[in-house]
Amino acid sequence: MLAGVLLLVITVGLALAVYAARGPLHLDESVWAWTVDHRSDPATAIAEFVSTVFSPIGTIVLGALSALILWRRDHGLERAVAVPATVLAAAAVTEALKLLVHRGRPPMTWQLEAHEAAGSFPSGHTTGTAALAFGLVAVTAAAASVTARICAVLGALMVAVVAAASRLYLGMHWISDVTAGLLVGAAAALIVPPLVHESMPHLERAWQFVRTR
Repeated sequence: MLAGVLLLVITVGLALAVYAARGPLHLDESVWAWTVDHRSDPATAIAEFVSTVFSPIGTIVLGALSALILWRRDHGLERAVAVPATVLAAAAVTEALKLLVHRGRPPMTWQLEAHEAAGSFPSGHTTGTAALAFGLVAVTAAAASVTARICAVLGALMVAVVAAASRLYLGMHWISDVTAGLLVGAAAALIVPPLVHESMPHLERAWQFVRTR
C-alpha cells in the first residue's frame, strides 16, 4: 500500500506541473509531433479497436465479468469484490483530477475519434485499463512464484501501455495524461485489494445476512 500511496503522490506532482503549465508540456508536444508523423490507415484501425475495447465502459464490463468468474471459482467474495472495486476507485480518482486540473484535450482537428472536449488529465481509458490489468494481477498472482509474478506484472503493463498508446495515437490525450492514468491505475491495484481483504469479515457478514433474508 505504501508503494501505491507513493504513486499517487507522484501523480499529484504531475498534476501540479500540468496545471501550472496551462497547456501541453514540452514532452507532450514532442511526442505528439512524432505520433502524427507515423500515422497510417492500418494503425488507425488497430488503435480504434483497442480504444473501444478498453473504454471506461469496456473496462467496467470486463471487470464485472472477471468478478463473476472469480466468484464462481472461489465461492467467495474477496477477489470478486476486489477487482471491480479497484477499477471504480481508480475511476473516482481520475474524475476528481479531471475536475481539479481542468486540462484541455489536444485540438479537435487532431482527434481521430468522436471529438471530445472533456477534461484530458488523466486519461480515463488508460486509468481503467491499468486498474483492471494490475488489479487482476494483484488478486490472482499473490501466491505465485517470483518469476510468475514478474511475468504477470509485465503482461499487465503491456496491456495498459497498448491502451495508452491507442489514446495517444488517436489524438485524444497528451502523453502526460496517459502517464497519469497508468500511475493512478497501478496505485489503485496496490491499495484497494489489501483494503478489501481487511474489510472482508464485515462484507461476509453482510452477505450472509442478505442470503438469509
